[in-house]
Amino acid sequence: MVSDAGGVDPHVLRAIARAWRWRRQLETGAASIIQDIAAAEKVSDRFVSRMMRLAYLSPEVLEHLVIRRVPSSLSLADLIAVADRPWEEQMAKLEE
Repeated sequence: MVSDAGGVDPHVLRAIARAWRWRRQLETGAASIIQDIAAAEKVSDRFVSRMMRLAYLSPEVLEHLVIRRVPSSLSLADLIAVADRPWEEQMAKLEE
């Protein structure tokens, strides 16, 4: 099977999609709390909380990774750490 992820790690793209799905579940009331999502997904609430940070990446970073599919040298863990930074700083960290 050929990946259409371009230069972006498909695991990163799946993690971003999953984070956004979880965020939507919380925003729409499909899940009340992170523990609801964790139980449904059979993962720890700590894992859900950590991964959900990806749903708060800046629009510029998301465009870079998801739309333009520009590869990043950052690992998934590094990308989660980038999401904790202010939007103004995220793109610079992505390009380091």
